[in-house]
Amino acid sequence: MKTLVIIGAGFSGAVTAAQFLRRSPSDVRVVLINRSGTMARGVAYGTNSSLHLLNVPAGNMSADVDDPDHFLRFCNRRDSLYTASSFVPRTTYGEYLASVLDDAEKHCADGVVLERLIAEVRSVRPEGDGAVLEMFDGQCIRADQVVLAFGNFSPLDPPGFSASLGLNRYQSDPWDSASAESADANGPVLLIGSGLTALDVSLSLLQKGHSGPIYMVSRRGLRPLPHRTQRSAYSGIGDIAEKLLQEPPSVRGYMRLIRQEISQVQPRGGDWRDLLATMRSITPDLWGRLTDIERRRFLRHVQPYWDTHRHRVAPAAYQHFEEAVLKGQIHSLAGRVRKVVTSSEDVAVDIQLRGNGQLKQIRVARVINCTGSNTNLSRVDDKLISQLREDGLIQLDSLGLGLNVDQWLTVKGKDGNAVPWLHYVGPMLKANFWEATAVPELRQHAKQLALRLVDQFC
Repeated sequence: MKTLVIIGAGFSGAVTAAQFLRRSPSDVRVVLINRSGTMARGVAYGTNSSLHLLNVPAGNMSADVDDPDHFLRFCNRRDSLYTASSFVPRTTYGEYLASVLDDAEKHCADGVVLERLIAEVRSVRPEGDGAVLEMFDGQCIRADQVVLAFGNFSPLDPPGFSASLGLNRYQSDPWDSASAESADANGPVLLIGSGLTALDVSLSLLQKGHSGPIYMVSRRGLRPLPHRTQRSAYSGIGDIAEKLLQEPPSVRGYMRLIRQEISQVQPRGGDWRDLLATMRSITPDLWGRLTDIERRRFLRHVQPYWDTHRHRVAPAAYQHFEEAVLKGQIHSLAGRVRKVVTSSEDVAVDIQLRGNGQLKQIRVARVINCTGSNTNLSRVDDKLISQLREDGLIQLDSLGLGLNVDQWLTVKGKDGNAVPWLHYVGPMLKANFWEATAVPELRQHAKQLALRLVDQFC
């Protein structure tokens, strides 16, 4: 019996497994490994907060690229009032992904076995035409094909902050439930970062009844933007995609055309959100055409604005957040942290404000790192990643965005050649495709990889 091992059981791992199980030939063993006991959820969909909503409407969240209404039907079986435009709680989506995996297992071919294994992989090393995986508990698994499906890693500590500040003063990972809260539960809180993670953390604090001030600081002070409550009737975005693909590849040229298009359509009732939606399918092509110099220019000067406009939040979540801003409980600051001094009473943080350069000191009970996930695998503290890197089985992207794969999602080794038994699916595909962090793109990649693997097992 041949064996496929998938490491990681968040969205990418679970959907790849489901797609494979539906099509797999007989006598194949699929081992889905997850270090936590919760399968088919990951960090994104493991939350229990009712205020944490999907950032994409239900109509665009089907895990099955061939059945666009699959998730919506799941929702309607629970609540008939959900529509394609509804923003559903993330915990519901986690339950949906679990059902997708269960259903695929139930309807797979005779002789196909799915094993759910709660373990942490220590190493993956080549053996013959495949590989041997060793777990931290000593268990070993021989695999014919291996899929790396790890998602996002914890954020790096920003300058001035480290574990030495103490768990009761500084929370390095915003999703680490084991981190202790400050003794002053309602004291002022500083969030380093002002994007989607900061919004989620602030909503969690508010839901828990936090009554003290919440400060958010980032270099530019950009805050998340909401989706529209309803789409505009205007549909004449024009041929922006064609124009961009004909433009010589440069960040300056791309931005010039985008601004021109927005200025032309807005007076006629158009919306920049429609333009971004039109661009979405060609974003990997635009990214692929850029040189490393141009990509670095984009990351330095444009990415914060791109992320704010491209990755928007559910209107209801934004409303809760904005109400706290208007009440004066949430304060957004643009600037850089220059000095951090901790004491038994609080943490004093000096911030150099953007624009005038003045120093502003705020004193808070605790600080939470909301700078976003770390995609630079050279700075990830993980035994498996370190082993793969040191053995030359993965090639890191030069910009710290993930790892490199070929067009079939086969991982490239350090020497640039594809490792035939090793594959990757997940947000680290951003290195190759840029647009690779949301469900509409990841489900495409999951299906593509599953089909490829089925061919190799036949």
